[in-house]
Amino acid sequence: MSAAADPGPETLFNTPFGTFQLRRYPMRKQELLRAWCGADMLLLETLAGASLQEPVLVVNDDYGALSLPLAAAGTACTLWTDSALAAQALADNACANKTPAPALVWSTDPPPAGTALVLLRIPKQKALLEYQLAQLAPLLPAGATVLAAGMDKHLPTGLDNLFNRYIGPCERLRGRYKAHLWRARRSEQAPPAMPGDLSSYYCEPLGATLRSLPNVFSRQTLDLGTRFLLEQLSELQPVARAVDLACGNGVIGLVALQRSLARELWFCDESAQAIASARLNLEKVLPQQVTMAHFHHGDGLRDWAAPAPDLVLCNPPFHLQHTVDDYAGRRLLSQAAAVLAPGGQLCLVANRHLDYRATLAHGFRQQRILAQNRKFRIYLASR
Repeated sequence: MSAAADPGPETLFNTPFGTFQLRRYPMRKQELLRAWCGADMLLLETLAGASLQEPVLVVNDDYGALSLPLAAAGTACTLWTDSALAAQALADNACANKTPAPALVWSTDPPPAGTALVLLRIPKQKALLEYQLAQLAPLLPAGATVLAAGMDKHLPTGLDNLFNRYIGPCERLRGRYKAHLWRARRSEQAPPAMPGDLSSYYCEPLGATLRSLPNVFSRQTLDLGTRFLLEQLSELQPVARAVDLACGNGVIGLVALQRSLARELWFCDESAQAIASARLNLEKVLPQQVTMAHFHHGDGLRDWAAPAPDLVLCNPPFHLQHTVDDYAGRRLLSQAAAVLAPGGQLCLVANRHLDYRATLAHGFRQQRILAQNRKFRIYLASR
């Protein structure tokens, strides 16, 4: 390797349970970020030397940094996650380390009851954390321990109150690696009443109220970019098969169905809660069109096995974990180019500061700006 060559990210994760090769998923060609953080290390160090005889529930493990060391040490683990990308990362890293992959439970299903130890990576969405703690509370036996950690710069406020309310007495432990740790023990008191799981808002373009689970993008209001895209749907020709890619609560696909833009509509997202929310909204808002819809929970269109769509509609994400990054969006556009039928079209909305024209030029023979305003552009690209 030349001195000027990019050495790439550090991939060897040294833990009290051994050394593991961990990679992020998806990994960029010039990836500079590791597949673990200080919060992961803090949780593992807290368990060092402990006799883990009982199964452990791991929550929000992005790449297997918590699950795999415990599984390699012979501890029975279950990962409770919302993310299909996290599930794929776990499978890939388990294979690379020749470690059995822990069991997996999606966030829309209850985790195993009776777990005595929970390791929880604190998510950036406080509503998601409250949802998870409320789900856990009635399932944990008295005396069960919840160890939760997060990076200091991303921690939501009011964590002590949440742990005390749903789990029991908690203490904030030492901080290290720019992260902090909480330990809460399940009290014998009855679990508190469950909070409302669903947020809702009235969607004017649809003429109906939409509901969303906590980990869904723009769950309390119609996103401005999405609104702008919906205003342009009348410019598109009806097709046989369309995809709402990164569907969130399904608003784009629902409007497309309502306006007869497609005879068959696929809702696709990497979030289990997004898929569940889109399904719920379809059944509530357009019950007569349920048979026209399908749902795909996975890494975008990477594993697409259905017939090629004629149209992909997309408001792509522009965050990678906690940072502004258009990589996730560019991957989705490339996936769309790979699966669209010949002559099929991609219609997407993007912030003006994110210029997707170079990405579109690689996969589409034609592209144009269908509409734009001060904040957004609508691109229409033809395969």
